[in-house]
Amino acid sequence: MDSQTLSFGYLFICKLNKIQKKTETKPQSILCQAIHGLTPDMTVKTRRSGVSTHHVPTEIGATQGKLLEILWLLAASRKH
Repeated sequence: MDSQTLSFGYLFICKLNKIQKKTETKPQSILCQAIHGLTPDMTVKTRRSGVSTHHVPTEIGATQGKLLEILWLLAASRKH
């Protein structure tokens, strides 16, 4: 079987096993550290006032922050 036909779950488990062999720690703890390190507190939204457009920083909730960090991790993993 080539890597294109393997399921995401199988590849994920293989990567976790590789991390465990390399670092000799639980891969779940490393994954949790990565997720907590990426959690954003603020985002920038575009507000239009008159003719000009301004970028206004706004706080985001925990749920949206978790969604963004998981999307960022998946995007980074696809690049490598």
